[in-house]
Amino acid sequence: MSSNFLTEPAVAPDLHIPHSPHTVDVRVLDAGTLLHLKPGLFYEPALDGFEAQHVPTYCFLISHGDRHVVFDLGVRQDWENSAPKLVSLVREAAMITRGSDIATLLNEDAERHEKGGGSGPELGIRPRDVEAIVWSHNHFDHTGDPSTFPPTTPLVLGPGVRAASWPGYPTNPESMMLDSDIAGGRPIQEISFQAGEKGHVRIGRFDAFDYFGDGSFYLLDAPGHAVGHMCGLARTTADPPSFVLMGADSCHHIGVLRPTAYLPLPRDGPSLQGLETRAQTTQTTPCPCPGELLASLTKTGQPDRSFFDVAKGPYFLDHEQSMDTVGKLQELDASDEVFIVIAHDHTLRDRMPLFPEKVNDWRERGLSSSTRWLFLKEFEAVIAKRAAES
Repeated sequence: MSSNFLTEPAVAPDLHIPHSPHTVDVRVLDAGTLLHLKPGLFYEPALDGFEAQHVPTYCFLISHGDRHVVFDLGVRQDWENSAPKLVSLVREAAMITRGSDIATLLNEDAERHEKGGGSGPELGIRPRDVEAIVWSHNHFDHTGDPSTFPPTTPLVLGPGVRAASWPGYPTNPESMMLDSDIAGGRPIQEISFQAGEKGHVRIGRFDAFDYFGDGSFYLLDAPGHAVGHMCGLARTTADPPSFVLMGADSCHHIGVLRPTAYLPLPRDGPSLQGLETRAQTTQTTPCPCPGELLASLTKTGQPDRSFFDVAKGPYFLDHEQSMDTVGKLQELDASDEVFIVIAHDHTLRDRMPLFPEKVNDWRERGLSSSTRWLFLKEFEAVIAKRAAES
């Protein structure tokens, strides 16, 4: 075998992304809020030694010339002012560390720009300059506080989200949403992914909507986790083409996506350093290569199957649809043209440029190849525990 993979990679499928000379600028927004995610609740199986994680929630600013769209708003800074039923659930789960919010990030950057005192690429974009807010879905860690944007700023939603969300609290005391999210007559645009309708295209096996109408930014129909769940796909360079895939909550750990038949586990490499040593400290017999140790942890014990599935239970509305969406994403993940950022992938946090910097040059930076297997280091304790027990 000529590659460093444990098994020969399968040929990645053709995604058939339409050609376009048009691009958008993509900036990753991280407002600093951390969520406490427990293995077994959001992805399974739980592995002995694999601990709960504190993860960010990534949002995105997509700029098409002087047109700006925000993809997700994260957690509202004053989350205690959310609907009472939601507040009760968050407090019970003790799952949040407070951060800022997206409107504040934009305003602070704009103030630096206006004062001319910043040292970075300040943009001067305020919430009033954003033409639309796209919600990937209607969960609290993505919906933020739309009232921090003008009431004329539309909400762009996936199919069925409006009916599933409103009326909110206080009109409906049991709602997780707020009436104030759409107060003031805020316009709502619900995306249709029906074939034959204006803007409909196919991206890989996804039904997609061409948001700007020129192939620069697509919304993808990615159901399963929640009603109307969507991903985003932004063209960051035209020739050669490259894309950033905004995975939202298609999964909550990158080990749900990897490895695959297209991206099997590596035999060794920088991301695996320390795994073999960790295991050898607890046994006297020679250890296999790090990749083989890790393969024993995958769902099937094989190097071309992912570590986790999305969990069955309340956090994924439709498990079968969720797994189908994961399968479609895995095909995009296999492409060298696509850099996937799921909303809660903490391994990327200190590696990729954050707002106000652009992430368009991700390929030149080698971000995809250098971060693809970083999550494997999280399994050191699992390997050591199993080695000690063998």
